[in-house]
Amino acid sequence: MITPGTVFSMSIIALLLILLLLLVLLIFHKQYIFKVLAIINKVIFPSLIKKDLSKLQGYEKLILAYRYWVTKNSL
Repeated sequence: MITPGTVFSMSIIALLLILLLLLVLLIFHKQYIFKVLAIINKVIFPSLIKKDLSKLQGYEKLILAYRYWVTKNSL
């Protein structure tokens, strides 16, 4: 029987394995991992291109900074 706590711990383990895989890829193929992250960013995060930068909220600024960092490193 699968309990909610078991599912939660399985998802944490899966997340840790994904992060470990990303770390290994980052060590060996830095540009490749950033290209993959850039593709994931396009799917997950909203586009902020039409918003005024001075009127962004705090979390939107963090998303924008993260997307910039990933894009800069993928080029």
